[in-house]
Amino acid sequence: MNEVELTKWLKSVWTLLTEPQQRAVLADVIILNCDKNDYIYRLQEESVYLYCMVRGSAKLEKQGIGERNQIVRLFQPGDIFGYRSYFARQEHTTEAIAIEPSVLACIPMNLIDRICNVNPALAMYFVRDLSVDLGASDQRTVDLTQKHIRARLADSLIFLIDKYGYEQDGTTLDIQLSREDLASLSNMTTSNAIRTLASFVDEEVIHVEGRRIQILDADKLKHINKQG
Repeated sequence: MNEVELTKWLKSVWTLLTEPQQRAVLADVIILNCDKNDYIYRLQEESVYLYCMVRGSAKLEKQGIGERNQIVRLFQPGDIFGYRSYFARQEHTTEAIAIEPSVLACIPMNLIDRICNVNPALAMYFVRDLSVDLGASDQRTVDLTQKHIRARLADSLIFLIDKYGYEQDGTTLDIQLSREDLASLSNMTTSNAIRTLASFVDEEVIHVEGRRIQILDADKLKHINKQG
């Protein structure tokens, strides 16, 4: 990966680095190619890299009661992740898994740590990024525990619209998730997710073909979500 390709995906961080720091990152970056369902990192592994999604998409899962996994975040090109555990001096408390064939740029966290010690702007970037993630996580926790099943699924579909947008037709979600992943994202069982999707189809809110979901009535979806 050359400098132009790397700066395209690290744009939020790259401009905060001095030229020597940029050269150091380029010298140490590792490119990781993942197939669908490959682990990017596993639970309790040592936190070694900052990951930047270059192509593809991935999910971040956290294990809950009864070893049931919950999707807590999704990543698309340009997103960076994997650094929280390092700064907390912990092993990974989550698992990152590729949803589709993906390419990631991996930067050693010990290098990032050294740069943060002499670059306050970069250090503050991570403080702000973690703060935003914490606020979003708090809100999503409330939504997924207090809303009814229909509203939870509607909330997840709206989240996917905001995160990934549509394909060229302007209505089909530009990401394809399994029923299990959609259920995990919505904090419900797979059977409940399937039944709720079917009810949305019957109400002509969405159209489903395999893993492709077409949004037919975004306003009604938002109304279901607000009903809670």
